[in-house]
Amino acid sequence: MFSTNPIAPVVTSQRNPRRRQRTDSDESVTVQQLSKKLKRSGITGESFQPSTARSANGHLGGNSSTPSQNGVGNHTEKQRETAEHPSSLNSRSKEAGRKTDRTSKGFKGDGSIELTRNGTYAVTGLATTPFQLQPQRSSEQWRGELAPNIGFAVATYHTRALVWRYHHSNATNSSKPLTIRLLHASEDSSQPLPLGTIVPSSPEPGLLIVMPVSGKVTYWESLSSAASVDLGRQKQQAVQGVVAGMTFGEHATNIIEAEPQGFLLSLSSGRVAHLTIADPQGRASIHSRILRSSDTQSGGLFGSLRNVFGGTSWPKDLAAVKVGSSAQKGQRQCAIGTAKGSLQLWDLNWNGAHTLKYEMDLKPKLLDSIRDTGAFPKDTDRQYLQVLDFAFLPAVVTGQEVTSTTSKSATRLLMLTAISSSTNSRYNLHVLDIVDDTVDVLVVHPISCYTTVVTPESSKQVQLLVPEPGQTAYIVFAESVVLVSLEEIQETPDSQLQSEARRLPDPFQDVIDFRSDKGYQVVGCAAEVPPKGHHDSSCILMIQGYGLIKVTVAPLEDGVSSTERATITAETKLQQAVFFGSQQSLLDFSGRSEIQFSTEDVQNAALRISRSITSSSSKYLPTAGPSMEQQLQRRANALADLIRYLRKYYQPLDAATRWELFFEAEKLAAATAVWQIYEDVPKDVPRGEKILLDEIVECISEEEKSENQPDQHETDAVRHWLIHDIWRLENLVPWTSAAVTLLHSESVQDGRPMSLAYRARLISEANDIHLAALETAYVFRQTNATLYGFDEDTMVEGLLSTLKDMPQTWTSTGHICNATHKLAVCFQDYALDIEHANSDGVDNGPSPKLFRKIADENTRLVELSCKTHIERSRLLQSSEDVETRNRGLQFEHESSVSRRDLLKGLVDMGQYLAAIRLGEKYGDLEALAEVLESEIQCSQEDLHNSTTDEEREEIGAKIAICERQVDSYFDKYGSGWADAFFARFVAQGRIANLLVHGPKQRHHLTSFLRAHPELSSFGWINEVTSEGNYAAAADDLRRAQEQTDTVWARKAQLSMAKLANMAASGEQQTEADKTTVLNQAMDKTMDLLLAQDQLLEILSETLKGALNDTSAKVEILMQQHGKRFVKGKPTLRLAMREHFVQLVEDRVLDAEDLIDTISLLDEDSLNPAEGFRDRRFLVALRLVRSLSFKRGEPTRKNLLEDIVWRRCIIQDDWPAINHTEFKDDAAVEAKTRTTTLFKTLCEGFKTGFWDDKPPRQPSRLQAAGTTIESLLASSRYDHVPESTLLGLLRDLEIENNALQECMEKGRLSEWWIGIVDAAKLSARNEADRIGNERNRVGAAEQEFREEMERQDIAAWGVGGAVAGERRIGMDQEGDVVMGM
Repeated sequence: MFSTNPIAPVVTSQRNPRRRQRTDSDESVTVQQLSKKLKRSGITGESFQPSTARSANGHLGGNSSTPSQNGVGNHTEKQRETAEHPSSLNSRSKEAGRKTDRTSKGFKGDGSIELTRNGTYAVTGLATTPFQLQPQRSSEQWRGELAPNIGFAVATYHTRALVWRYHHSNATNSSKPLTIRLLHASEDSSQPLPLGTIVPSSPEPGLLIVMPVSGKVTYWESLSSAASVDLGRQKQQAVQGVVAGMTFGEHATNIIEAEPQGFLLSLSSGRVAHLTIADPQGRASIHSRILRSSDTQSGGLFGSLRNVFGGTSWPKDLAAVKVGSSAQKGQRQCAIGTAKGSLQLWDLNWNGAHTLKYEMDLKPKLLDSIRDTGAFPKDTDRQYLQVLDFAFLPAVVTGQEVTSTTSKSATRLLMLTAISSSTNSRYNLHVLDIVDDTVDVLVVHPISCYTTVVTPESSKQVQLLVPEPGQTAYIVFAESVVLVSLEEIQETPDSQLQSEARRLPDPFQDVIDFRSDKGYQVVGCAAEVPPKGHHDSSCILMIQGYGLIKVTVAPLEDGVSSTERATITAETKLQQAVFFGSQQSLLDFSGRSEIQFSTEDVQNAALRISRSITSSSSKYLPTAGPSMEQQLQRRANALADLIRYLRKYYQPLDAATRWELFFEAEKLAAATAVWQIYEDVPKDVPRGEKILLDEIVECISEEEKSENQPDQHETDAVRHWLIHDIWRLENLVPWTSAAVTLLHSESVQDGRPMSLAYRARLISEANDIHLAALETAYVFRQTNATLYGFDEDTMVEGLLSTLKDMPQTWTSTGHICNATHKLAVCFQDYALDIEHANSDGVDNGPSPKLFRKIADENTRLVELSCKTHIERSRLLQSSEDVETRNRGLQFEHESSVSRRDLLKGLVDMGQYLAAIRLGEKYGDLEALAEVLESEIQCSQEDLHNSTTDEEREEIGAKIAICERQVDSYFDKYGSGWADAFFARFVAQGRIANLLVHGPKQRHHLTSFLRAHPELSSFGWINEVTSEGNYAAAADDLRRAQEQTDTVWARKAQLSMAKLANMAASGEQQTEADKTTVLNQAMDKTMDLLLAQDQLLEILSETLKGALNDTSAKVEILMQQHGKRFVKGKPTLRLAMREHFVQLVEDRVLDAEDLIDTISLLDEDSLNPAEGFRDRRFLVALRLVRSLSFKRGEPTRKNLLEDIVWRRCIIQDDWPAINHTEFKDDAAVEAKTRTTTLFKTLCEGFKTGFWDDKPPRQPSRLQAAGTTIESLLASSRYDHVPESTLLGLLRDLEIENNALQECMEKGRLSEWWIGIVDAAKLSARNEADRIGNERNRVGAAEQEFREEMERQDIAAWGVGGAVAGERRIGMDQEGDVVMGM
């Protein structure tokens, strides 16, 4: 069933084993024979040219430069030289060394594809992948092995192998892959794939194939022999054998090179076989034996069974087998590790002998070291620990965590472990120091970037590689590669403490994922050794479904510490996804849950990347190329990839970030359109004339652009700007109009006025640039809103309905808004210049085609101006800052005015329909009203000037169309249009024309007038004539009288308002009570107006004969009536002068001002005979009490009444009156009766004025208005300047002092009661006299009537006169009145 002899060699060869030694003289023959072999096998001579690439399985102790194969095998330095330069078996010449260096430097030109790159590592797809391995060719499974020391690769299928050279200085020189039939192949696809490896030898490599199930081994010493098309010859040249000691169901799983001329086979049972391909004499032969310790080498049947089934020889859970160097010549050190943490160290001899040196259980120390890091709970179940792989490290450790050296006998390993749960696996890298049979865990690296669960199947595929120079560990999974930095840390006190605590800062870690949806899997890998003088760390991966890729980690740059490099930034991840994600299908940039970034970091990184794209500062973008449009498109694609990636994997992004990214993309799209316009500019520009874009770029200030570098041969300013300054596009656009103006003014200053044709071309180019930039931006914004996460339904042609929380839009900066408007106006002015030039007979204008072009473009410019101004207005008004919102409102008003001017300009140029369309589009009803009204007026003027019936008919039809359009707008826009249309008439002073309106306008006109109280003077007419609403007319008249300042107009409007109230009451449009209340209120107002009329009539006596000049009249009045009482009171005097101005001009005085004027008049300036002098204070007090304030302020009314009453008291000299010596009572009483106080009291008692509220005593009038607080308590002084208020306070204090003097020196308080009683008595006596007189008159009237009746009876008899036919009466004065 199986062989029990573990050391029995099996040699099968069809050729003579005896081989004579070749001499140097035989080389020519050998070359000729090899040449024939190559021709027969299809191999070219280039297939075996030396490769510059070298590889190693990490560091091998004592021989750090030894190359490795497949991540495990190694060669001596001598063998490496032979493999690199087969022409020399002993040494390498200097010339060969120089050739190797040149080849390595030219490796970048090999046609490989860059799959991703960042500041730490790069991934490239090798162009030497055979087409048979490409996914579109076949999906057949295969297994790959690499020989990086000679640059060959082998892919084994079930029945064939594919061998090719993947390292070439030039991919075009790559040889064809060799397809080799496999001997002893099985057609059963369910069986494991054959194991194959390249055997380095001279002059050409060989091929070793192991059938995993049968254990049959085939070895060809040269690829030409293996690739022979002759099956018989192929078998004859093969050395065949079988792996001895394999049991039933056991199969080989991996082949590991253990030079010289040896290999290790790992078996599915966990056993390891040592396979050699040469006998002690160097002849090719196959020998194998199972590794067993010396205590299991006993003979006999039972010993053999024990050797197979038990003891150290069968670990069962094999994790990895690795080969390292040995201190003894001719030996290699082998390490065998199990998944459970056991480790065996073996010495392998070149002749096939082997010895077990040590066996140890690493699991306890591994778990303890993990616990010490805090990366796993201390109560971890030991069964969860699993060793996945390990690699030899050099004796002097270069890992970043270890800075000390150890003894030469130490073995240094880097071991990969995993602690798994049902949801994830926690991976760790352990640096182990093994001396004899003791193990020390120096440092543990927890792997934080990768936690995918490892399964029993996937654990067999995990490989750990440490390529030279040992700066990076590669953990290769089936669908991912984890990179862990092993850079050395500079020794510091902190690093020493951390090292002693086994917890240094986490090194650089990152994951390279392959796309799972494509079925990509790693089927082979190997570490490479960099060429001499290079410090890169790289490995080659063979990917099922893709081919070969190379992962290279760059060394640390100068000035960058390993700690700084350890940080994986969001910017790096985004750059890889953006610049490489859409260019290849292998790598997965979707990100891992283990590597997380804050939203702020992602947003800031995205903004930096976006800016690097628009400024071409990214190292991933070229800054030069033959096609600028392609370069711009590439950058645009990058921006689109950026936002797609962000929206897919980093939601949510705040609106501000998305807007900034959106704006950058807009600018790039706009700049692309500008470039296309620039490309279309005619190249046959007349000499002396300039292309506008060149001038604009030149005009931009140095602070707003990056300067050309002439020393670097940068001569094209426009291309340079488009490459580096697109992100500042808002600085270029405003120069479109400014450059035209600047060039025009320069030409005038130079004495060479610009021709109209040249000016037209400049305007045309300016229009092209401006329209291309802004129109493209708005279209891009509308079409890509959804891509950037904005609702396109809230956007109309790139304009958002709300701009809350939106940053400043570049399309509506103040400069761009101004420039757009100016450019539109520029052509409209130019059109007028053309018209004037034509009228003057000047013929230097543009071609009709060019003029029509810029005329049509002017409509688009006007539309752009509308857009930019609306956008800026909305943006300002959406601010939370009150001042900014107010600026927005002001800007909106200014924009409306400028828009109307532009639309009016379109009408003047004959673009009437375009103006109407834009007015309707942007809802500018005021502009529409102005355009239509202007068109109608112009048409009416044309109609008036028309000379033919045909013209009149045509113009009349045009007017009718405009009028129908006006009427249609009432239906379409309703009150909004009515307001705009009617306001236009009001602004032009043609409001009376509105009263003659059509039926559609009636309702809207009424609503318009009612909504505008300031038009009440016209509104009442419409209410009467159109609506028949007398109540509303009365309201309009009351409001109208408040709006006029002339006395006569107020009285007329009040009178008409009373009539309208009466009419409303008669038509039952208002209730009688309400009418009464309204009439009473108007009566009070009328009283004030009558009082002012009476005052003006009295003062007019003074003005008889005066010049008809307001100033002169006022001066006369001041001299006559404002000379004594307001003397020394400047504030009151100034107020009195202003009141006189209003009186003279017949303007209505405020009620309080009127009262003040009456009370401030000089007493002696009034004519006593007119009666006003004696009752003016009572008139003033009566007016005070009739006042009604909106807020019902009693304080305001009381203060005014106290001041008036105090002025009444101090009109007379009470101290003089108080001197009564040498005067009898009659004289004192007569003097008292002449005072203003007595007359006012007496008049008040006569009329009942004091009945409701008796006169206030003088003592209670003190301090009235003499403090700031008392004045501010009245709302009358709310808006009076402080300086005026202080002056008034001083004047009122003077009046108060006069009252105080009257009370103290004139003893007014003591006189008060007597004066009041005397006034009452006088009023009573007067009332009695009047009553007696009325009684006398009444009695005389009755007596006279009776006498007349007696005479009638006597003359005519009883009943002779008709009752009421003749009546005689007597009036109050006692005169006879007939017909009463």
